[in-house]
Amino acid sequence: MLAFYKARFGNAADFTLFMVGAFQVDQALPLLARYVGSLPSTGTKTAQFKDVGIHFPAQIVRDTVRKGREPVARTVMSFYADVPPDALEQEKAQAATFVLDTTLRDVLREDLGQTYTVSVGLAQSYPQRGGGSVQVSFNADPNNIDGMIDRVMDEVKKLQERGPAASLVDKAKESARRTYEESLKENGYWLGRLQRVHMIGADPKEILTRDDRIKWITPEAIQDELKKLFPMNRYTIVTLKPETTAAR
Repeated sequence: MLAFYKARFGNAADFTLFMVGAFQVDQALPLLARYVGSLPSTGTKTAQFKDVGIHFPAQIVRDTVRKGREPVARTVMSFYADVPPDALEQEKAQAATFVLDTTLRDVLREDLGQTYTVSVGLAQSYPQRGGGSVQVSFNADPNNIDGMIDRVMDEVKKLQERGPAASLVDKAKESARRTYEESLKENGYWLGRLQRVHMIGADPKEILTRDDRIKWITPEAIQDELKKLFPMNRYTIVTLKPETTAAR
């Protein structure tokens, strides 16, 4: 344990520190020089990113897991999505997932009334590439879960073929603007964004220009993005169902 600690914390040249909040730069610098500048350092970075080979399956995979007795089933549908770190590409991906999330909530929860929750989200681990996915997850009665899976696939295909309604895209843009305005007031947002742009080598100024990217979101752009994010030849469907009497 001690050897691991020394290996990880023995060279501050490998560290990148971020400081956010309400402070005066001239007052903060002496403190940084005293407490951060005194950390042990060789003066040369030694840490290197390593691709550990976590890649999304190259084909369609379906599986069912039986566990527990609660009469609720849960499905996670994951579609391969290796979205570039480019800020505009990320913006389009977020808007596309919002559109699908809203569509599925209306169809699965409100129209059919057969699901307890549904969510759509992009999962990526930069700088690792090749393992990203868009995940659609929902709960439902075990007897209805297979039909719900088919309905999700149908709704995705409809959006890919016809594109989303302009009103729904406008809703996505308004939600993005509102979230952005509120996030700019939070230290956690600034910390996370500064870490991200540093990690991917982007310009920190892009944090202040999200409004410009939101303007580029159109129904046509979202339709194209949905075709990229939901490949019909590369996805996984995993369903958790309660154990049956026979299975026990």
